[in-house]
Amino acid sequence: MLALMGTLLFVVPVMAAIPQPDSLEIQEVTVYENYHSDYDQLYIVKYYIGYADLPSDSANKLFLFRLFDKDGDPVAIVRAYPYHDKGYSLGVVAFWLDPDDALDWESNIAVHLTGDPLVDWEGGIPSTSTDIITWRTGSASEVHEWVAAKILSLAAELEQDWGVSLTETSQGTTVLNSEGQAYFQVVIPYLTDTVPYVIGRYVFGPDYPIDPKPAPDSYADELRDGVAGTIFDLSGPARSLGITQGQLTAALYYPFVIGFIILLIMRAKLRRGAMLIAWPFVIAGSFFGVPLFITILAAFFCLLATVWLFYKGVAT
Repeated sequence: MLALMGTLLFVVPVMAAIPQPDSLEIQEVTVYENYHSDYDQLYIVKYYIGYADLPSDSANKLFLFRLFDKDGDPVAIVRAYPYHDKGYSLGVVAFWLDPDDALDWESNIAVHLTGDPLVDWEGGIPSTSTDIITWRTGSASEVHEWVAAKILSLAAELEQDWGVSLTETSQGTTVLNSEGQAYFQVVIPYLTDTVPYVIGRYVFGPDYPIDPKPAPDSYADELRDGVAGTIFDLSGPARSLGITQGQLTAALYYPFVIGFIILLIMRAKLRRGAMLIAWPFVIAGSFFGVPLFITILAAFFCLLATVWLFYKGVAT
Protein backbone atom coordinates (compact mmCIF):
# COMPACT_ATOMS: atom_id res chain seq x y z
CA MET A 1 0.00 0.00 0.00
CA LEU A 2 2.79 2.43 0.91
CA ALA A 3 4.57 1.64 -2.36
CA LEU A 4 1.39 2.36 -4.31
CA MET A 5 0.86 5.66 -2.52
CA GLY A 6 4.47 6.66 -3.19
CA THR A 7 4.03 5.91 -6.87
CA LEU A 8 0.87 8.04 -7.10
CA LEU A 9 2.66 11.01 -5.55
CA PHE A 10 5.09 11.12 -8.47
CA VAL A 11 2.51 10.77 -11.25
CA VAL A 12 2.69 13.83 -13.56
CA PRO A 13 -0.50 14.57 -15.50
CA VAL A 14 0.01 14.47 -19.25
CA MET A 15 -1.70 17.22 -21.24
CA ALA A 16 -3.49 16.06 -24.33
CA ALA A 17 -1.86 17.08 -27.60
CA ILE A 18 -3.60 19.83 -29.57
CA PRO A 19 -5.22 18.49 -32.75
CA GLN A 20 -4.40 19.93 -36.14
CA PRO A 21 -6.79 22.66 -37.33
CA ASP A 22 -9.27 21.70 -40.01
CA SER A 23 -8.25 24.81 -41.95
CA LEU A 24 -5.29 27.18 -41.61
CA GLU A 25 -5.17 30.09 -44.07
CA ILE A 26 -3.66 33.50 -44.60
CA GLN A 27 -6.26 34.86 -46.97
CA GLU A 28 -4.76 38.25 -47.76
CA VAL A 29 -2.04 40.69 -46.73
CA THR A 30 -2.13 44.41 -47.55
CA VAL A 31 0.67 46.85 -46.73
CA TYR A 32 0.06 50.59 -46.32
CA GLU A 33 2.89 53.13 -46.28
CA ASN A 34 2.58 56.58 -44.62
CA TYR A 35 -0.15 55.36 -42.28
CA HIS A 36 0.73 56.86 -38.89
CA SER A 37 3.92 58.69 -39.87
CA ASP A 38 5.97 59.24 -43.01
CA TYR A 39 7.37 56.00 -44.44
CA ASP A 40 6.00 53.74 -41.71
CA GLN A 41 4.25 50.50 -42.72
CA LEU A 42 0.98 48.91 -41.62
CA TYR A 43 0.42 45.25 -42.57
CA ILE A 44 -3.22 44.11 -42.33
CA VAL A 45 -3.60 40.32 -42.44
CA LYS A 46 -6.85 38.41 -42.84
CA TYR A 47 -6.66 34.82 -41.60
CA TYR A 48 -8.81 31.76 -41.03
CA ILE A 49 -8.21 29.09 -38.37
CA GLY A 50 -10.91 26.47 -38.60
CA TYR A 51 -11.85 23.87 -35.98
CA ALA A 52 -14.99 21.78 -35.88
CA ASP A 53 -14.45 21.47 -32.13
CA LEU A 54 -12.65 24.47 -30.68
CA PRO A 55 -9.63 23.73 -28.45
CA SER A 56 -9.98 24.68 -24.81
CA ASP A 57 -7.18 27.24 -25.23
CA SER A 58 -7.77 30.39 -27.25
CA ALA A 59 -6.01 31.03 -30.56
CA ASN A 60 -3.60 33.58 -29.09
CA LYS A 61 -2.13 30.83 -26.89
CA LEU A 62 -1.70 28.31 -29.68
CA PHE A 63 -0.80 30.23 -32.86
CA LEU A 64 1.75 32.83 -33.97
CA PHE A 65 1.84 35.27 -36.88
CA ARG A 66 5.33 36.24 -38.01
CA LEU A 67 6.55 38.72 -40.62
CA PHE A 68 9.74 37.79 -42.51
CA ASP A 69 11.96 40.14 -44.52
CA LYS A 70 13.46 39.39 -47.95
CA ASP A 71 16.35 37.50 -46.32
CA GLY A 72 14.02 35.15 -44.48
CA ASP A 73 14.62 36.71 -41.07
CA PRO A 74 11.64 37.30 -38.73
CA VAL A 75 11.14 40.99 -37.98
CA ALA A 76 7.80 41.05 -36.12
CA ILE A 77 5.43 38.70 -34.34
CA VAL A 78 1.79 39.08 -33.26
CA ARG A 79 -0.95 36.85 -31.90
CA ALA A 80 -4.65 36.72 -32.66
CA TYR A 81 -7.05 38.77 -30.54
CA PRO A 82 -9.50 36.23 -29.01
CA TYR A 83 -12.51 38.54 -29.20
CA HIS A 84 -14.95 36.12 -30.88
CA ASP A 85 -14.89 32.31 -30.69
CA LYS A 86 -11.54 32.51 -28.88
CA GLY A 87 -9.91 34.05 -31.96
CA TYR A 88 -10.68 31.10 -34.26
CA SER A 89 -12.49 31.14 -37.62
CA LEU A 90 -12.12 34.39 -39.58
CA GLY A 91 -10.03 37.12 -38.03
CA VAL A 92 -7.62 39.99 -38.53
CA VAL A 93 -4.15 40.76 -37.20
CA ALA A 94 -1.79 43.62 -38.04
CA PHE A 95 1.91 44.46 -37.93
CA TRP A 96 3.09 48.05 -37.62
CA LEU A 97 6.69 49.00 -38.43
CA ASP A 98 8.05 52.46 -37.75
CA PRO A 99 10.10 54.16 -40.51
CA ASP A 100 13.42 52.91 -39.09
CA ASP A 101 12.25 49.28 -39.16
CA ALA A 102 10.24 49.42 -42.40
CA LEU A 103 11.04 46.69 -44.93
CA ASP A 104 12.21 47.34 -48.48
CA TRP A 105 9.19 48.38 -50.49
CA GLU A 106 7.77 45.64 -52.72
CA SER A 107 10.53 43.24 -51.68
CA ASN A 108 10.10 39.47 -51.43
CA ILE A 109 8.67 39.27 -47.90
CA ALA A 110 6.34 36.68 -46.35
CA VAL A 111 3.84 36.25 -43.54
CA HIS A 112 3.74 32.93 -41.67
CA LEU A 113 0.93 31.51 -39.52
CA THR A 114 2.18 28.63 -37.39
CA GLY A 115 1.37 26.76 -34.24
CA ASP A 116 3.31 27.77 -31.16
CA PRO A 117 6.39 25.47 -31.08
CA LEU A 118 6.12 25.23 -27.28
CA VAL A 119 2.74 23.51 -27.60
CA ASP A 120 2.41 19.73 -28.02
CA TRP A 121 0.76 19.17 -31.41
CA GLU A 122 -0.70 16.05 -32.92
CA GLY A 123 1.22 15.29 -36.12
CA GLY A 124 3.67 18.20 -35.86
CA ILE A 125 3.44 21.97 -35.79
CA PRO A 126 0.78 23.30 -38.19
CA SER A 127 2.02 25.98 -40.55
CA THR A 128 1.05 28.07 -43.56
CA SER A 129 2.50 31.14 -45.22
CA THR A 130 2.06 33.56 -48.10
CA ASP A 131 4.30 35.88 -50.08
CA ILE A 132 1.40 37.38 -52.05
CA ILE A 133 1.35 40.95 -50.78
CA THR A 134 -0.66 43.97 -51.91
CA TRP A 135 1.40 47.16 -51.61
CA ARG A 136 -0.29 50.56 -51.29
CA THR A 137 1.44 53.92 -50.84
CA GLY A 138 0.29 57.50 -51.26
CA SER A 139 -0.21 60.68 -49.32
CA ALA A 140 -1.26 60.38 -45.69
CA SER A 141 -4.85 61.40 -46.48
CA GLU A 142 -5.08 58.84 -49.30
CA VAL A 143 -3.67 56.08 -47.10
CA HIS A 144 -6.10 56.95 -44.30
CA GLU A 145 -9.02 56.61 -46.70
CA TRP A 146 -7.72 53.26 -47.98
CA VAL A 147 -7.22 51.91 -44.46
CA ALA A 148 -10.68 53.07 -43.38
CA ALA A 149 -12.25 51.39 -46.43
CA LYS A 150 -10.29 48.18 -45.77
CA ILE A 151 -11.38 48.06 -42.13
CA LEU A 152 -15.03 48.55 -43.00
CA SER A 153 -14.74 45.89 -45.71
CA LEU A 154 -13.20 43.44 -43.25
CA ALA A 155 -15.87 44.31 -40.69
CA ALA A 156 -18.55 43.39 -43.23
CA GLU A 157 -16.87 40.01 -43.84
CA LEU A 158 -16.55 39.35 -40.12
CA GLU A 159 -20.22 40.18 -39.63
CA GLN A 160 -21.12 37.45 -42.11
CA ASP A 161 -18.78 34.91 -40.54
CA TRP A 162 -19.45 35.71 -36.89
CA GLY A 163 -23.15 36.54 -37.13
CA VAL A 164 -22.47 39.68 -35.08
CA SER A 165 -23.16 43.29 -36.07
CA LEU A 166 -19.93 45.32 -36.20
CA THR A 167 -21.04 48.43 -38.11
CA GLU A 168 -23.74 51.07 -38.02
CA THR A 169 -24.77 54.18 -39.93
CA SER A 170 -23.83 57.58 -38.46
CA GLN A 171 -24.69 60.82 -40.29
CA GLY A 172 -25.29 58.81 -43.43
CA THR A 173 -21.88 57.10 -43.24
CA THR A 174 -21.00 53.52 -42.31
CA VAL A 175 -18.79 53.37 -39.21
CA LEU A 176 -17.81 50.76 -36.66
CA ASN A 177 -20.29 50.27 -33.83
CA SER A 178 -19.23 49.52 -30.25
CA GLU A 179 -18.59 45.84 -31.06
CA GLY A 180 -16.52 46.72 -34.11
CA GLN A 181 -14.57 49.34 -32.21
CA ALA A 182 -13.83 46.91 -29.38
CA TYR A 183 -12.23 44.55 -31.90
CA PHE A 184 -10.46 46.77 -34.40
CA GLN A 185 -9.09 49.29 -31.90
CA VAL A 186 -7.10 46.42 -30.40
CA VAL A 187 -6.18 44.76 -33.70
CA ILE A 188 -5.14 47.84 -35.71
CA PRO A 189 -2.43 50.01 -34.08
CA TYR A 190 -3.16 53.76 -33.80
CA LEU A 191 -6.63 53.34 -35.30
CA THR A 192 -8.33 55.97 -33.13
CA ASP A 193 -5.61 58.58 -33.68
CA THR A 194 -5.08 58.01 -37.39
CA VAL A 195 -8.53 57.28 -38.85
CA PRO A 196 -10.98 58.46 -36.16
CA TYR A 197 -13.82 58.82 -38.65
CA VAL A 198 -13.99 55.03 -39.03
CA ILE A 199 -15.35 54.96 -35.45
CA GLY A 200 -17.63 57.95 -35.98
CA ARG A 201 -15.30 60.69 -34.76
CA TYR A 202 -15.22 63.41 -37.38
CA VAL A 203 -12.33 65.85 -36.99
CA PHE A 204 -12.08 68.74 -39.45
CA GLY A 205 -9.23 71.18 -38.94
CA PRO A 206 -9.78 74.80 -40.07
CA ASP A 207 -7.98 75.93 -43.22
CA TYR A 208 -7.42 79.40 -41.74
CA PRO A 209 -5.77 80.66 -38.53
CA ILE A 210 -8.07 81.17 -35.57
CA ASP A 211 -7.26 83.46 -32.65
CA PRO A 212 -7.85 81.77 -29.32
CA LYS A 213 -11.16 82.83 -27.81
CA PRO A 214 -10.99 83.72 -24.11
CA ALA A 215 -13.30 82.09 -21.64
CA PRO A 216 -16.55 84.00 -21.04
CA ASP A 217 -15.41 85.38 -17.67
CA SER A 218 -11.69 85.68 -18.40
CA TYR A 219 -11.89 89.50 -18.45
CA ALA A 220 -13.61 89.51 -15.07
CA ASP A 221 -10.91 87.19 -13.74
CA GLU A 222 -8.25 89.54 -15.09
CA LEU A 223 -9.81 92.50 -13.32
CA ARG A 224 -10.08 90.55 -10.06
CA ASP A 225 -6.50 89.37 -10.25
CA GLY A 226 -5.38 92.93 -10.90
CA VAL A 227 -6.31 94.03 -7.36
CA ALA A 228 -4.92 90.94 -5.65
CA GLY A 229 -2.44 91.93 -2.96
CA THR A 230 -3.37 95.63 -3.09
CA ILE A 231 -5.38 97.74 -0.64
CA PHE A 232 -8.43 96.98 -2.75
CA ASP A 233 -8.08 93.23 -2.18
CA LEU A 234 -11.10 92.32 -0.03
CA SER A 235 -10.92 88.56 -0.48
CA GLY A 236 -10.21 87.94 3.23
CA PRO A 237 -13.13 89.95 4.65
CA ALA A 238 -15.41 88.59 1.92
CA ARG A 239 -14.64 84.99 2.95
CA SER A 240 -15.37 85.90 6.57
CA LEU A 241 -18.76 87.31 5.58
CA GLY A 242 -19.57 84.37 3.32
CA ILE A 243 -19.91 86.48 0.15
CA THR A 244 -17.77 87.00 -2.93
CA GLN A 245 -15.07 89.63 -3.14
CA GLY A 246 -16.94 91.36 -5.96
CA GLN A 247 -20.13 91.63 -3.91
CA LEU A 248 -18.29 93.17 -0.96
CA THR A 249 -16.43 95.60 -3.22
CA ALA A 250 -19.66 96.75 -4.83
CA ALA A 251 -21.35 97.11 -1.42
CA LEU A 252 -18.57 99.44 -0.24
CA TYR A 253 -17.75 101.25 -3.46
CA TYR A 254 -21.11 102.41 -4.75
CA PRO A 255 -22.42 103.88 -1.45
CA PHE A 256 -19.21 105.95 -1.46
CA VAL A 257 -19.76 107.07 -5.07
CA ILE A 258 -23.42 107.87 -4.51
CA GLY A 259 -22.62 109.83 -1.35
CA PHE A 260 -19.90 111.77 -3.17
CA ILE A 261 -22.27 112.68 -6.03
CA ILE A 262 -24.96 113.82 -3.57
CA LEU A 263 -22.37 115.94 -1.79
CA LEU A 264 -21.40 117.64 -5.05
CA ILE A 265 -25.01 118.38 -5.88
CA MET A 266 -25.78 119.80 -2.44
CA ARG A 267 -22.60 121.73 -1.75
CA ALA A 268 -21.38 122.75 -5.20
CA LYS A 269 -24.87 123.00 -6.71
CA LEU A 270 -23.73 120.79 -9.59
CA ARG A 271 -26.25 118.61 -11.36
CA ARG A 272 -25.15 118.15 -14.92
CA GLY A 273 -21.54 118.44 -13.82
CA ALA A 274 -22.09 115.80 -11.14
CA MET A 275 -23.23 113.33 -13.76
CA LEU A 276 -20.15 114.01 -15.87
CA ILE A 277 -18.02 113.26 -12.81
CA ALA A 278 -20.03 110.10 -12.08
CA TRP A 279 -19.04 108.40 -15.33
CA PRO A 280 -15.31 108.02 -14.49
CA PHE A 281 -16.28 106.54 -11.11
CA VAL A 282 -18.51 103.95 -12.80
CA ILE A 283 -15.73 102.93 -15.17
CA ALA A 284 -13.11 102.89 -12.41
CA GLY A 285 -15.24 100.56 -10.34
CA SER A 286 -14.48 97.61 -12.63
CA PHE A 287 -10.76 98.14 -12.02
CA PHE A 288 -11.29 98.14 -8.26
CA GLY A 289 -12.94 94.72 -8.32
CA VAL A 290 -16.61 95.56 -8.83
CA PRO A 291 -18.24 92.71 -10.81
CA LEU A 292 -18.62 93.48 -14.49
CA PHE A 293 -22.38 92.90 -14.35
CA ILE A 294 -22.83 95.50 -11.62
CA THR A 295 -20.60 97.97 -13.51
CA ILE A 296 -22.75 97.58 -16.63
CA LEU A 297 -25.92 98.00 -14.57
CA ALA A 298 -24.56 101.15 -12.91
CA ALA A 299 -23.54 102.55 -16.30
CA PHE A 300 -27.08 101.98 -17.58
CA PHE A 301 -28.68 103.94 -14.73
CA CYS A 302 -26.02 106.61 -15.05
CA LEU A 303 -26.87 106.96 -18.73
CA LEU A 304 -30.57 107.34 -17.94
CA ALA A 305 -29.82 110.03 -15.36
CA THR A 306 -27.52 111.87 -17.74
CA VAL A 307 -30.10 111.89 -20.52
CA TRP A 308 -32.80 113.09 -18.14
CA LEU A 309 -30.68 115.94 -16.75
CA PHE A 310 -29.36 117.18 -20.09
CA TYR A 311 -32.55 116.98 -22.09
CA LYS A 312 -34.99 118.17 -19.49
CA GLY A 313 -33.25 121.50 -19.19
CA VAL A 314 -32.36 121.20 -15.54
CA ALA A 315 -30.29 124.24 -14.54
CA THR A 316 -26.79 123.80 -13.16
